[in-house]
Amino acid sequence: MKHPICIGVLLLAATLRAQAESAPHLASLQTCAACHGDRGQGNPALGAPRLAGQQADYLLQQLQGFKAGRRGYDARDSHGAQMRVVVASLDEADFAPLAQHYAGQDAGPVSAPAQPDARGKVAYQGTCAACHGPEGEGYAHLKTANLRILDPAYLERQLSHYAQGLRGADGHADQHGIWMRGIALQIGGDAERKAIVDYIGSLAAGTAGN
Repeated sequence: MKHPICIGVLLLAATLRAQAESAPHLASLQTCAACHGDRGQGNPALGAPRLAGQQADYLLQQLQGFKAGRRGYDARDSHGAQMRVVVASLDEADFAPLAQHYAGQDAGPVSAPAQPDARGKVAYQGTCAACHGPEGEGYAHLKTANLRILDPAYLERQLSHYAQGLRGADGHADQHGIWMRGIALQIGGDAERKAIVDYIGSLAAGTAGN
């Protein structure tokens, strides 16, 4: 009887050790929480997007991008530049655990937006749906963001930054960023961009109870 007990104890110890190794350090979580909230719920007043429920592979890619200077490279992108400094202070071994941690968080439903412009659906399906999904949910295998959890100001700012080259510029960005810049340049100005953002907001409202 002793052998099965010993094996069970060893397996439990190995499991607990693996879980500890895969968990982000408290210091890293506290650093992220300062802007993104204790549950990763985000803080629009600080320009900090919601992380809770985001695609893990996308979050990991963004952390790696900030670390390598593929994002936050332009001083005019003040939020991105700030994030680049913050990410530089994190232990790179924490990147994957942080991404998994926030992907598994539930920060509650997304606030319902105003009624979207009908043009937004057409524009979204024509420019965004192929990579981010028809419902804005994102795809893990493509490392694309879940757009439904992101606040309108953040979405509009990122689309503008892509169009201006503050994000996704050749010589700085990874392939995903370069592709997104190309998509952003296809959007026909401020009105169409706002219509797309409003439509994404309506998708978030439609899944608020999920």
